[in-house]
Amino acid sequence: MKKLIVIIILLSSFFPLKAQLTQGKVIGKNDKEVSEPVTGATVYWMGTSTATVTDESGAFSIPNPEQLPAKLVVSFIGFSTDTITVSANDQTNLKIVLKSNTILKEVNIIDRQASSLYSTVNPINTEQINGKELQKAACCNLSESFTTNASVDVAFTDAVSGAKKIQMLGLDGVYTQILSENMPLLRGLSAAYGLNYIPGTWIDKIMVTKGTGSVVNGYESISGQINLEFLKPESNKNKLFVNVYANEKGRAEVNTHFTKKYNEKWSTMLFTSVSDMSHKQDKNNDSFLDMPLMRQYNVFNRWDYKSGKRLTAQLGLRALLENRRGGQTDFDYSTDYNTNRKYGIGINTKTADYFSKTGYIFSKPGRSLGLQTSGKWQQQDMYFGLRRYYGEEKYFYSNLIFADIINNTNHKYKLGASYILDDYHEKFNDSVFKRNEQVPGVFGEYTYTHPDNFSLVAGFRADYHNLYGMQYTPRLHIRYNPAKSTTIRLSGGRGFRTANIFVENQAVFASSRKIEIQESFKPEVAWNYGITVNQKFKLLENEAFVNVDFFRTDFENQVIMDLDQSVNKVVFYNLTGQSYSHSLQVDFGFEPIKDFAVKLAYKWYDVKTTYNYELMDKPYIPKHRVMVNLSYSTYKDVWKFDFTSNWFGESRMPSTVQSPAEYQLPAKGIDYYLLQAQITKRFKTFELYVGCENIMDYRQKNPIIAANDPFGSHFDASMIYAPIDGRTLYFGIRFSIK
Repeated sequence: MKKLIVIIILLSSFFPLKAQLTQGKVIGKNDKEVSEPVTGATVYWMGTSTATVTDESGAFSIPNPEQLPAKLVVSFIGFSTDTITVSANDQTNLKIVLKSNTILKEVNIIDRQASSLYSTVNPINTEQINGKELQKAACCNLSESFTTNASVDVAFTDAVSGAKKIQMLGLDGVYTQILSENMPLLRGLSAAYGLNYIPGTWIDKIMVTKGTGSVVNGYESISGQINLEFLKPESNKNKLFVNVYANEKGRAEVNTHFTKKYNEKWSTMLFTSVSDMSHKQDKNNDSFLDMPLMRQYNVFNRWDYKSGKRLTAQLGLRALLENRRGGQTDFDYSTDYNTNRKYGIGINTKTADYFSKTGYIFSKPGRSLGLQTSGKWQQQDMYFGLRRYYGEEKYFYSNLIFADIINNTNHKYKLGASYILDDYHEKFNDSVFKRNEQVPGVFGEYTYTHPDNFSLVAGFRADYHNLYGMQYTPRLHIRYNPAKSTTIRLSGGRGFRTANIFVENQAVFASSRKIEIQESFKPEVAWNYGITVNQKFKLLENEAFVNVDFFRTDFENQVIMDLDQSVNKVVFYNLTGQSYSHSLQVDFGFEPIKDFAVKLAYKWYDVKTTYNYELMDKPYIPKHRVMVNLSYSTYKDVWKFDFTSNWFGESRMPSTVQSPAEYQLPAKGIDYYLLQAQITKRFKTFELYVGCENIMDYRQKNPIIAANDPFGSHFDASMIYAPIDGRTLYFGIRFSIK
């Protein structure tokens, strides 16, 4: 920690604090006259080496030259370079508008932005997934938003509930912090089914960060951060948007959003979603539904307020109601519930939450104050056969952030304080569990940016947990560009979280295993280290890139779910020994011909945990994965063709050697392919799309052990390593009014 402070002080001392500054903001305007802040634009005085870059809001601050007036040059890729003369009276509140250079006289040159891209200026390794990428698949909800992205894995948790979970760096999604516009979103009781609560059409873009993220966003990020940027009234181009989806299995969904701008200060968006799955299907004839019947109602209303140049505010309200029914095909709730006649499951979820963001920009450039708050109430009532779970969570979060610069935007810092309240009331069968967590904390983050090739983000936070005492979270991110087309990043840091064993491991409810809790749980603590190299180059006269990253995660403590001790029980205990993950990913992308994009990715995982004093591979994690994504678009995206292939290698299965021969599984799950394709036709006001998921109809054979005896001692529907749902044909329409 002392070394980190010394480094920050030394870097800060390189520049004087008394220089006079010129401040302003850079705006980019495209051919449709849509204006947005330009992040990472280069700003420098002509004939000097004094330069800086714009921040996330397009703002910049640069020391003045020896004499004024002087010429200030602003440039950014994709826009025409602009040069303005700055006099002694024009040093503040400059507004520089860059025009897109894609228009030359009467010839339209369409520059297609990549549907996913890696930032070369952000010191924190971040991949941006935009709306174009999300539309490559059906993308009805967040769990279906990563099918064409190699960084995030999505898998089913069991064979009866339809729940999905994400994985990053080979670790379960609970170690990935999922944010909504930089505020915690999916955590606590929403960990199991929360991915199904976010319609993909509501999302503007997704920022995926591997490894530890910024301390400003909290202490829970261990393997990564996924930040969702929802559509906003000020930037949304559609007054009305409607997406209608249906598939051959009886699932139907309608997602909408409506935009209303009342005046220059007030605007709002209303999002709605209704999803229904009412058709019973049992393709493998095991007497269990392949997917549960489901109905979901979801509504979200956000308001944006802007008062001139200083004050901005946002407020959002969300509510969700979801009911799931599954189990044996002839299960009847009215006669079979809480009996051993037929096996059924039910998950009833009610959620209401809000968020608010208030920001004030001071007259001094670069200085601002922001307050983020959010709150949630969630109730989850579940039954799996004769097992019953009830959970209720009350959650409150607040985060106060002060941001400023030292001399110019090359030196920025943030200071703040946060508070989290989590109140849990859980009941499993006849046992009651209550937990109240209160975590006040403070943090600081310093960012140094060299205009040419170097940046650094150093952060530290201290949080006092009322149950586990003081927790410290240091994090460091470094970016270096040895050449214009080469980016190297290093990162390292610590994260901690508390485990919610029932919700996060609810798959074991779908089995006859007895649940054994051996001891009181400690907080989960881990260190993450990573290196990323991104190289851009020309291939066949077109842009291409290679991105290679390697991450290691070491756990100081982890709550272990042990399925190997016995086939008749699941044991929970604190880590005694090693637990780590190694993750290597190589991405390659290029355009062999115009408008035809190719993405290739390979991943290698080495994830090991100590189970009952023996270091073993973590189950259900394939060591090798390969993804191929092909996309082709005709002029102005009138036709779009997308194809994705994923290969998953072998994965270890929990031991079943104690079971009777007919209920034993192989030691490893076999490798398999998943293929999907989609075709989209664009018209003036709407788009039609048709696609197929799991084209080869691959399904795990006999995913439910002892399906013929669901109340017996060997029943287990949680041993899932591959899809249980087969081929799915779907179609839909996207309609919009500009």
